Amino acid sequence: MDDSNLFSNQSGDLPNEDAVELADLILNGEHSKFPVNIIFSDDKELNKLNLKFRNKDQPTDVLSFPADPELEVLGDIYISVAAAIRQATDYNATVREEILRLVCHGTLHLCGYDHHNPEDERTMKELESRYLSRFFKLC
Repeated sequence: MDDSNLFSNQSGDLPNEDAVELADLILNGEHSKFPVNIIFSDDKELNKLNLKFRNKDQPTDVLSFPADPELEVLGDIYISVAAAIRQATDYNATVREEILRLVCHGTLHLCGYDHHNPEDERTMKELESRYLSRFFKLC
């Protein structure tokens, strides 16, 4: 598997390398053949995507879009840095930690996990915790 890619239209001290390393850790753990694209963006862009693809006229923190397998990319993960900054305070976390949690969440979605019912939500939370714990031990 090639390394995942990161694209950003945001400035500031963002965990670019950590985001790619975490995504790749998860992809290897989930035996993915393909990398992901991580896009750091803003509320305005995620609101547009949320409206277009989910019919929800509001910003969100993370959106994952599977790609055509012929592209040899598992998919794209869009993260609103502004939402991560707001949520970091709510979760008593650093901005870095919250961005990485969103990277983890989005990557797990592309690996086929979801949280539409309590059992699936529990599984996804456990995987998030496991992968984030493993990643932070490596840092």
